[in-house]
Amino acid sequence: MSYTISLHDADRRLAQRIRPSRFPLTVALAIGSILFGQAPVPGDYAQALDEAERLFEKGDMDGVIARLGPWIEKHGGREAYHGLGLAYNQKKDFPSAIRHLSAAMKLEPENSAVWRQTVEILGMAYYFNNRPQDALSLLAKAIEWNPGGSDLRYTLAMCYVNVSDRDRARRNFAALFGIPPDSPQAFLLAADLALQEKHGGDAEIQILEAMQQRPDLPELHYRLALVALERGDYQKAVELLQKELAGNPLHPMAWYWLGSAYVQSGKLDEAVGPLQRSIWLNLRSVPSYVLLANVCLQQGKFPAAENALQRALEMDPQNYEAHFLLARVYYKTNRMQEAKSHMATAERLHGPETKR
Repeated sequence: MSYTISLHDADRRLAQRIRPSRFPLTVALAIGSILFGQAPVPGDYAQALDEAERLFEKGDMDGVIARLGPWIEKHGGREAYHGLGLAYNQKKDFPSAIRHLSAAMKLEPENSAVWRQTVEILGMAYYFNNRPQDALSLLAKAIEWNPGGSDLRYTLAMCYVNVSDRDRARRNFAALFGIPPDSPQAFLLAADLALQEKHGGDAEIQILEAMQQRPDLPELHYRLALVALERGDYQKAVELLQKELAGNPLHPMAWYWLGSAYVQSGKLDEAVGPLQRSIWLNLRSVPSYVLLANVCLQQGKFPAAENALQRALEMDPQNYEAHFLLARVYYKTNRMQEAKSHMATAERLHGPETKR
């Protein structure tokens, strides 16, 4: 494959194949396009880039790394840095991706299509490496030329969540969902997503702002209860969930979390009723069956626990906790073969990925 390409060909190929906001990305254009306008590169380097392109398209990231790695010291080419950055990013080796893409970005023409691609992927790599502060400036640049990129917008908003910039997080979430940024709905949306990231304090502030604007909005007490649960304030959570259920008794998750709050408080007898109601309102709520079974197991109600766990496993055969608890039920009822079988399944499901 020749790397002598015209400006016209490069622009056309970039338009056809580079999609900076979509992943995975092919290395072919990232490598090929940034060569035009440069002095000719050594033939063996061009051959290495060509081979790396084919390896990338086959999904052989280790092959790309093996082929391009030696050229970093020999040539220091931006093409090699870029290709290695993409390969490490695909392997989810984000520290290595960051190192190589940072080097590539310094060498690539600013505002070129390939430089923009580097900016986007580098910003994402910082985010996935739990470095939101470093990701912010890159993703904020990227959203300027790709304002409709939903992955970019979401990641940028989550970076703002993780640095507790509530205003910018809310505005980006509002743009993502097409709602006015200062509306109570925008405050609740930002609160929900902040709570997912365990930023309960920021979520609470935004819920209270929405409540001040629209006291009649649904699920305000429910959301505040989730904040209380995150803090471990179970009594406050119980009070808030009871308020929610007084006005909306058909809320299955409110019943579930009420039962959970009672369990966390050690009030097992009081947990049973809410968990039953959660199940009656949503017969496919696996967490409710599992938590109710745990309560029954602790109360010595083994048949009830067994029934609940069997129902949970009918819906979710790969549920670790259900297998683990069912093994305990069988041990308690002297059915050792079944107990060993379910414990083995639980241990298999609770492998290295789960333990991290």
